[in-house]
Amino acid sequence: MIKNIIRLNSLISLALLLFTCSPQVDTPVYIYIEDADFTATNEQGTSSFKIPDVWVTVNGKGIGTYQLPALVPIIANGNTELLFEAGIKLNGKSDWRPKHPLFTLHKEVLNLTKGKIDTIYPLFRYQDIVKFPPEGFEDFENAGLKFFPVEGSAKLDKTNDPALIFHYRNEPNNFSGIITLPYADSICFFEIKTAKLELNSNTAVDCCVELNYCFDENVEIGMYCYYSPNSSTRTQQIPIANVVGTENNTEWNKIYINLADEMAVATTSGMTHFEVYMKCGIPKEKTAKFLFDNIKIVHR
Repeated sequence: MIKNIIRLNSLISLALLLFTCSPQVDTPVYIYIEDADFTATNEQGTSSFKIPDVWVTVNGKGIGTYQLPALVPIIANGNTELLFEAGIKLNGKSDWRPKHPLFTLHKEVLNLTKGKIDTIYPLFRYQDIVKFPPEGFEDFENAGLKFFPVEGSAKLDKTNDPALIFHYRNEPNNFSGIITLPYADSICFFEIKTAKLELNSNTAVDCCVELNYCFDENVEIGMYCYYSPNSSTRTQQIPIANVVGTENNTEWNKIYINLADEMAVATTSGMTHFEVYMKCGIPKEKTAKFLFDNIKIVHR
């Protein structure tokens, strides 16, 4: 909070300096966006989120993307319509920061006054048309698991250790997923995957997988594509994201991974089903821990 106040004061000082040193056409008003928020219903799982940016539209005109917290200059006066869209680091990449295609817009109509700074906290939700296939929804709270190990792989288990499970605000959470390597003293890799999901570009315009994670090593996330639910003919592994881990990690993170592009390629080849996989291998002399929670495949 203190850092944000210092940053706000610095941004205001800079804005005033630029204003006094530049030829004045219109005096801007300022919107301060300290942070965004996100909420989901119980059926949609966790409300945990990671929104580092907002896209801002003023009276129907896009004026830019701003990293939070942000002091946004606006040339307007009186009743003004403001639209905010959530920006994310897709696939965990700092240089790929699009709008989240499955989140709602946040709308405000404010009576803007020159010389005044209005503070806004945009609140986002899933769009009403967003779907959550049960085969790709795993919060580790129910019996059984939605991710299965391939032959020879370490298994995904549950943990209820308070020091290891994911916590977010006041959400109840009793279990998280865990894989430790080596597994059973000798297995030094894992690959887990979902059952086949009947999704393709004809049934899902936008599709992504999101999860909370705490990894000691990097984990590859990708997909296999199939021609039919009963077909054993599939593509080779299609890597999509490399989720960065840190040795002896204790910090949970959040990631959004785009599946739509590879689904579109598969659909043009006549494929109709896919599986999402996650995998990692480590040298025999090392150990590593991988924690998972709130895995959601979402689409519209």
